[in-house]
Amino acid sequence: MIRIESPGVFWKTPEIVAWAAGRAFAWIDDEITQADHAWVKEHHDGPALLRRIDARRGLVADDFAALTAWGTARATGPG
Repeated sequence: MIRIESPGVFWKTPEIVAWAAGRAFAWIDDEITQADHAWVKEHHDGPALLRRIDARRGLVADDFAALTAWGTARATGPG
């Protein structure tokens, strides 16, 4: 397990970035914050979609649309 102390960064963030190893990834979670977005942008060279969801509702139509659009862009365009 990677331990990188950064205020406001979810403990999973460095682990997911390390696992991705520069590959594109989409991450859906109810605890993603702006600090996580900033950390991923600074430490991950590949494309990443961080999508915060409401734990009470789960995934909704907008989330599926965002994931589909992001995945389609990866499949048809650079990066």
